[in-house]
Amino acid sequence: MSQNACHFLCSEHCATAQRFELNPQSPYPELLLSNAIPSDFQAQEIKKTTGIVEADIAGLNSEIARLQRSMDALIAQRTELERFAHDHRGVVSIVRCLPDDILVEIFEHCLSGGWTFSALKPMLLVSRQWHSVASTSPHLWRHFVVTESATWPHFVMTERATQGLLKCLSFQLELSAKAPLSITLDTSTGRGVQILQLFLDASPRWEEANLNLTPAYFRHLFASNCAFPALKRLTINMLEPPEWPAADIIRSFEPAPAFESVPALRELLLWMTVGQRIDLHMFPWSRLRRCELAGCHIEDLLQILPLLSADTRVFPIDEAPRFTSSVQSPISALEVGRCTARFVEDLLNTLTTPSLKELSISTNLHWSPNFNIFDAHLPTAESIIIMFLSRSACALTSLCLYVTISDHDLLTILESPHVYGLVRLAISSESSTLSAEMVDALTTRSLVPHLQSLDINLPSRGGGLTEATVLAMLERRHPVLHTLRITQEKVDPLLSQAAIEALGAKGMEIMLRGCY
Repeated sequence: MSQNACHFLCSEHCATAQRFELNPQSPYPELLLSNAIPSDFQAQEIKKTTGIVEADIAGLNSEIARLQRSMDALIAQRTELERFAHDHRGVVSIVRCLPDDILVEIFEHCLSGGWTFSALKPMLLVSRQWHSVASTSPHLWRHFVVTESATWPHFVMTERATQGLLKCLSFQLELSAKAPLSITLDTSTGRGVQILQLFLDASPRWEEANLNLTPAYFRHLFASNCAFPALKRLTINMLEPPEWPAADIIRSFEPAPAFESVPALRELLLWMTVGQRIDLHMFPWSRLRRCELAGCHIEDLLQILPLLSADTRVFPIDEAPRFTSSVQSPISALEVGRCTARFVEDLLNTLTTPSLKELSISTNLHWSPNFNIFDAHLPTAESIIIMFLSRSACALTSLCLYVTISDHDLLTILESPHVYGLVRLAISSESSTLSAEMVDALTTRSLVPHLQSLDINLPSRGGGLTEATVLAMLERRHPVLHTLRITQEKVDPLLSQAAIEALGAKGMEIMLRGCY
């Protein structure tokens, strides 16, 4: 290659470039293999040759530095060209051509679960199109999440910070136009009352609300004289200590207007602290379709249940004296969790539910399902449940028992005529395995013959529940039983992958959880 063909002078291509000796020859190679002392003449020859090589090394270092500078210049040119191409590709990108409705769907997907103002604000700053689409889509701005972790995680809420937050929320309220509002307000700071008042000014648009109430919040809410005509779902977490009973606070306002005008309220989640009582006039119990009560006093609960007319889930803490009166309720579903043995006994011994279809009893949905809530000195779980079902004369379609109960007692319950029509059964075993007797009973279709879904919790593997017995049970109950979920501790899977695939080919849904 000629010099004119090169962009730069180089020792490889160009005739005018410096040449280096790449394979120097030792003048006396035998001296490298011995300890002989060289003569004066030999020493001079070796020094001369070494000097030439060292000069070549210096020349090569210089050439390397020159080439490195050339490489740096080429890399910089490439980076500049890549930036130019990237910028111009963005101009013709399909993102700029997206229809407004598609862009709104993308916004909603990206914001899902993070509806804070700081997450929403960038939509207004990217481009004119984004600003126009976001500012004219009220439903993007209808979610308000004001929590200490999301709003002010790193500093104390000062007056200045509060005013800044109020301005942001006011601006978001303007952008939400007339859209129904979803509000999550969770802060124990005294300045939160100002934020609550801002939302109360828009109370006709409340559709969902999740409120953590300190005494100041509670007073302000019930003294606001606001109406909530569109409110459908309400969650209240009572943060008052026992010396601030909710009922006393409410009675201090005559009348208590905050919940007198909630014609659309259908779902209520009420979380009480120990020692608090519920005023029956607080909420329109008869209109509720779903009511979840946590930390509820047993006497309050038994007074509320007759007023309900739909699906009810209960997560109580028992701090009350024994309650012996009989109570009838028209509810169709009852879930009792995080409770004491005494509470379960009181509730099931006093409650009658002729329309009950779904019953679930567990210690806590997040605890081990095998924690025994029934003390040894109390009546057995089997006798309490059987008496409750017999007294109610109900026909269950779903039964979940996440409590420690023996296989014998569980069989007694499943033989009851009140569970004959079960379509869903969830159980947990008392010991590490289900007994062979229990597995045999589940295999025969004479026991709960309409069963479609079966959930089993096992601490470990073994005993009567093996791959062979599971396959035999599914074969006998197919095609009525089509869903099986087995939860175990960290053990080998109860069913092989081949067996799961074969059952799946028959239309069965098999889930093994906690298996390794």
